[in-house]
Amino acid sequence: MFIQLPARSAVPHAPLQRSSARRRWFSEAKPRATRSSAGFGCLAAAAAAARSLRTACRAEAPAAEWHKARRKAILRRYPELGELRGSDARTLPLLVFANAAQLGLACFAGFSLQTSDNEALSLCGVAALAVAAGGTLSLCSFSVLHDLLHGTCLRGDRTTREQLLFWLSFPTIFGYHLYLQRGHLSHHRNLGRASMGQLFESQRLNFEDGDVLFVAHRQPLQGQPFEVALPFTDLRVSPSISHNVLTRLWDRSKGQSPDARAVRNGALYCFSMIFERCALAVNDKIVALFGRNAFFLQKPAAFHDSCAKYARVAAVLQVLLYMYCGPGALLYLLIAEVAWQLPIHPGCAMFVSNHGSARTADGGCAPTSSLYVDEPWGWFDWVCMFSNYHLEHHDFPDVPLLKLPELRTRAPEFYGLPSKAERVPSNLAVATPAATNWLATVHRSFAEPEPYV
Repeated sequence: MFIQLPARSAVPHAPLQRSSARRRWFSEAKPRATRSSAGFGCLAAAAAAARSLRTACRAEAPAAEWHKARRKAILRRYPELGELRGSDARTLPLLVFANAAQLGLACFAGFSLQTSDNEALSLCGVAALAVAAGGTLSLCSFSVLHDLLHGTCLRGDRTTREQLLFWLSFPTIFGYHLYLQRGHLSHHRNLGRASMGQLFESQRLNFEDGDVLFVAHRQPLQGQPFEVALPFTDLRVSPSISHNVLTRLWDRSKGQSPDARAVRNGALYCFSMIFERCALAVNDKIVALFGRNAFFLQKPAAFHDSCAKYARVAAVLQVLLYMYCGPGALLYLLIAEVAWQLPIHPGCAMFVSNHGSARTADGGCAPTSSLYVDEPWGWFDWVCMFSNYHLEHHDFPDVPLLKLPELRTRAPEFYGLPSKAERVPSNLAVATPAATNWLATVHRSFAEPEPYV
């Protein structure tokens, strides 16, 4: 009944060892160098070791290398696709509209609950509005903020983009800013290579792979979980709600029907996601008060300073919403931010399936998947704000989200469409058929969860 996690890799995560290894080499080599000329050889060896460690730090995960190889193969065959790269001025107005609409609906929800004679009916109405409209607007905001991070939303320097990323992340309850600022770009480099233990124990400013933080709710992870030692004992336990629910309660046995497994696992996933999102909202207030994020105590001061700044601005805006619109406005925002990650919203299908373990034509692992629901009128693309073209995005992170469908249209054989062009190399071709039904995708993701690799 329990999920068996893959064995921990024998190769430690190189970036975590860089500074300590350099200190060790030089601390051992320096005294010897003062005693004899042979010490120069030690220094040379130390320098060579440091260079090799820097190379290891820059090395990308196998999944990232696979996407890079696909990108080269696609551009070699279709060099004109290079024109899709760059910024797209259409996306920033979409972000401003989504945020303004979200704020307006939050105020409307707050006023509705304050003036309603039937509180129960109004609560149901606010919840429905938050799921349908708020969830879609929240996903739209997240998708365009993600584009802004990649530099495909706006031409400008990094400082300008970071300022826009900060201020255009509001209104929010727990928000996406921390993940985007500290964990998404590294996700592209380290896809499938980091563990929960590394993320929570790391002293680096950025997360090794930010996606691990929410993938842990639905997919088995490699490596060790985050654990803490119990006082006065030798026992270590994981305080992670996602790890404990996934490994102890999810059902992957073949005894039950797939439908029963999907319902059970889906319900457990919803519980752990909602619980953690509410905990994040509470934790933000603690960060705003004390200036430190207790979940990542090993992180440097710059990490905690940025967390505190964001939490304090968010808290001020939330207090203003509460004062002028009532608690219903905050309830609306909380439901909206969680809704699109749950099976009650179509966007969940993209969220739970974008990094499964599909197969390449030669039997290898295809670590990224897209979800194509073309009919009617391409509605699903707009609900997801084109983040469902996830394979295309990892192949071409510098192509704006509104142009991602063109990659599939103009390089069809690389994205599962019939083509008269020559075949794709077997190690780069995705053999697993692309999903085209969002409900079936949600069902499969919970009935047969795949590891995050």
